[in-house]
Amino acid sequence: MTTLLRECPAPGVLRLSINRPQVRNAISLELQRDVDAALTDASTDEDIRAVIVAGTGPDAFSAGYDLKELAEMSPASATEAMLEREELLWRFLTFDKPIVAEVAGAAHGAGTILAVCSDLRVGGPETRFTVTAARYGGANMTWLLDNLVGAGQARDILMTSRTVDGLEALRIGLLSRYAHDGDVASLALRAATELAAQPPAGLREIKRLMLDGPGHDLRTRYDRENTVSRTTLRPRPVTDLFAGFFSRQGK
Repeated sequence: MTTLLRECPAPGVLRLSINRPQVRNAISLELQRDVDAALTDASTDEDIRAVIVAGTGPDAFSAGYDLKELAEMSPASATEAMLEREELLWRFLTFDKPIVAEVAGAAHGAGTILAVCSDLRVGGPETRFTVTAARYGGANMTWLLDNLVGAGQARDILMTSRTVDGLEALRIGLLSRYAHDGDVASLALRAATELAAQPPAGLREIKRLMLDGPGHDLRTRYDRENTVSRTTLRPRPVTDLFAGFFSRQGK
């Protein structure tokens, strides 16, 4: 069985579906490598402007890392696997095109991490987020979750390992969009289609500037954005940028 499904449901959109419903889409090392390879291919494909990451089956986005696989590894092999996974996750986070996480069901552990590392998260009534590391004496998402939900909410979620449902996730900023009718797939596709319609260079720089922002003072972040706007993005003449507006004004 193919554990990662690829399809293009709309122009400019690549959908990657974790296809291990029998283990609630648990993430094996091979699957994580496959996701990385798919994103590497997509990074140089100009026809792909946005990516959706989803899980197959009715009840889980992803249950996290495949614990049975980890249990079969020697301590040395498990350490090597986690070191590799750290680099794979970093490449996922810094992928230069927007990623939408379609979280239609439960996201546990690494499933939540994958969603948090995406640019947008779309969920609905069946969405559940849990960061389980504290239950096992570990720590996850201390470096990123507070940027989304604030330090107080992040401490609550990370220290208690409690489950956050879809409506609460929307309220605190863990979800970007909420499908009240439960059709998370359609809403995720709409979000990805909107992203794919935007000029890609601008989205790439927005993503980079926001990821690099924390830790810098406000003036530095302001200056960096202005520098990118003047140089990398090479602003076109106002008449070109707002051609639609001037066309309407001339009617």
